[in-house]
Amino acid sequence: MARLFCFLVESAKTYCIVVYVCRIKAKLLMTRDPAQITSRRDILLLLLYAPGKIGAINEPISGRTRLVKMLFLFKQEILPEFRAGTEISEQNFYDFFAWDFGPFSTQVYDDISFFQLRDFIETYPSSEESVPEAIAELEKWRESTEIDDELDVYEEEIFRLTEHGVRFCKPMFDRLTDAQRKLLVSFKTRLGDAPLRGILRYVYQTYPAQAEKSKIASNVLR
Repeated sequence: MARLFCFLVESAKTYCIVVYVCRIKAKLLMTRDPAQITSRRDILLLLLYAPGKIGAINEPISGRTRLVKMLFLFKQEILPEFRAGTEISEQNFYDFFAWDFGPFSTQVYDDISFFQLRDFIETYPSSEESVPEAIAELEKWRESTEIDDELDVYEEEIFRLTEHGVRFCKPMFDRLTDAQRKLLVSFKTRLGDAPLRGILRYVYQTYPAQAEKSKIASNVLR
């Protein structure tokens, strides 16, 4: 009984610490200069806010897997030129590692969840058929967060900013230089609506080290 009591006390302490840290992060997010670009999360928001193929603000992006691969390519190809005048670097951007389906980062999933809980990002069902790698990546993230309940049904989702997210992101986008805005819009236009298999093929061909552990490389590259 004493051990059980100690366990419950420690669990309660851990929960309180987690809640406290989340509240501090949310407070910092809301009190900082809204136009200042300081972290990887700002890039995620800007990527959702930016116009894409049809030229409209807040064009949605379909699928977590697409978002992960887009942010990987952003780090590799856009960030070196885009980061001028910001506090973002390769060191404080998303960390990616070669996994079963190419480059992956649990941090992207963490940040999506962070913004969903704070009403910055919303989702709605996608008409696209779910691909095996999307389900596997979600399970990989759930393992990293120690979520125990089983995933019964997986539905592909489309991501966009809420009205609250749009209001928060607008000053950041407006402060971008013309060159930064052009880089961001061009990048989203090129990849936001491209076939996922096409994006994977480009990643595997251009960054072969990220495909070394992939279980689908032979299918993607043929």
